[in-house]
Amino acid sequence: MLAIFGFSAHAQTEKCATMQILEKRIAKDPSIKLRMEQSEIKTQKWISANSNAKGGIQLVTIPVVVHVLRNDPIENISAAQIQSQIDILNEDFRLLNSDSLPDTHPFWNYTADTEIEFCLASTDPDGFTTTGITRTYTDSIAFIEMDSPKYTVTGGSDSWDPTQYLNLWVCHLNDGLGLLGYAAFPADLATDPDLDGVVISYTAFGYIGTATAPNDLGRTGTHEVGHWLNLRHIWGDDTCGDDFVADTEIAEAANYGCPTFPHNANSTCGSGVDGEMYMNYMDYVDDACMNMFTYDQGIRMQSALNGDRAGLLTSLGCSAPTGLLNEGSLENGFKIYPNPSNGNFTVDTHMLKYDNISISVYDLLGSKIQKFENIKIFPFKMDLNDLSN
Repeated sequence: MLAIFGFSAHAQTEKCATMQILEKRIAKDPSIKLRMEQSEIKTQKWISANSNAKGGIQLVTIPVVVHVLRNDPIENISAAQIQSQIDILNEDFRLLNSDSLPDTHPFWNYTADTEIEFCLASTDPDGFTTTGITRTYTDSIAFIEMDSPKYTVTGGSDSWDPTQYLNLWVCHLNDGLGLLGYAAFPADLATDPDLDGVVISYTAFGYIGTATAPNDLGRTGTHEVGHWLNLRHIWGDDTCGDDFVADTEIAEAANYGCPTFPHNANSTCGSGVDGEMYMNYMDYVDDACMNMFTYDQGIRMQSALNGDRAGLLTSLGCSAPTGLLNEGSLENGFKIYPNPSNGNFTVDTHMLKYDNISISVYDLLGSKIQKFENIKIFPFKMDLNDLSN
């Protein structure tokens, strides 16, 4: 298990900071390492019990909320660009991508439909209708501190319930090293829920708008969501490292650009005649040159959805909104003042996601004596001077 935490130096840029962030967090809190080792033991047990279930794995749809953080207007990416990223996730995870390997390729037999889909959330945590997109102006010209995008107080946007949604932040990342994104692993969800989710540069999100070559086909999202579902880089973040997946070829290190097949065949690490699986989404090649998950990677991601991320299996984020709030939400969501009053009341709320709200007034006997309809603007003034005390 110590292989999880080994790292090798690469001459080229680290496109993904997921493992670097993990290493820094372990340095501050060594208990994280133990939690991940325990999580891996559970993962392997689940995989052993379900590895022969090909064709019988449950189809899971994951609700996504995209938090757009903007300083410069160009960073305020369009809804169409956001939808393009969701479309790419669905194509890549369901093996519907048009650039998948031909059936004559030696690695074709390893490719897999992971039975995982994504939707922009249609229902928010309070049960209201939502587009699945939040937009926040930030004073941060670029985010350098990795956790900053995830908190309103540090110029970002607070997450939605991470047990029910995939939180995905899009912003300007600037570390001077060409960083494209990073993700949190499932093992941290219980202890650090506020850190859960995926962060992606606005220049590597989706396939239109601000997406910039060679990272302009949405594969940064595919890669980082793979981490979020417990996948590792194919080289195991060490020279000839282990990614804990049986059907990915062993790799010496990260691959970049667009290698030629076969790449690094019969290497000192022990790759076969077909070389390394550089076209796997969990490598660092250009977007146009990655196009597959393997069957065992799919099983590993399903294990996360049946383990630490099991809350997503019953999430209502992709369902039609109920339009109903529980009493606690109502008490916290509305204000009525002044109290006492001479008959003129003001009703205010932060719950502005519905139009045409109605307010009914009842007397002490429970009889409805007044109703205000089609309210669209708050604060709303109520004049009840024509009614008795």
